[in-house]
Amino acid sequence: MGLANCPECGKLFVQNASGLCPSCYEIEEFEELKIVDFLREKGKASIEEICNATGVKEKTVLRMMKRGRFKGDFEITRPCETCGVQISEGRLCGKCSKNILEQVKHSETKKTEEERSGTRMYTKDFK
Repeated sequence: MGLANCPECGKLFVQNASGLCPSCYEIEEFEELKIVDFLREKGKASIEEICNATGVKEKTVLRMMKRGRFKGDFEITRPCETCGVQISEGRLCGKCSKNILEQVKHSETKKTEEERSGTRMYTKDFK
């Protein structure tokens, strides 16, 4: 195990699974309890609502979500990275995902058509 600087407070600590120093990890566990209590009352909330109600930073909530710290009968929504529609999982909504896939397919078909058109490049051999 090596040493690292805590991403929250900057203190030097022995690396562990949480990626935080012991004091910041303790704070994160306390914040997790605040969030879970809020979600039990509300049931469904956006990250923005959670941050406003609990005072926990958005970065911390996202880190907890990525680690799978919230399990239960509640749903956390966040904005799609492209259009901003509220989604409960992934990074993009279904519409934006479909749009990206269509663009990739169009690009691939265009590329194969160019290859079939007989466009070639000749180079001169140097001896």
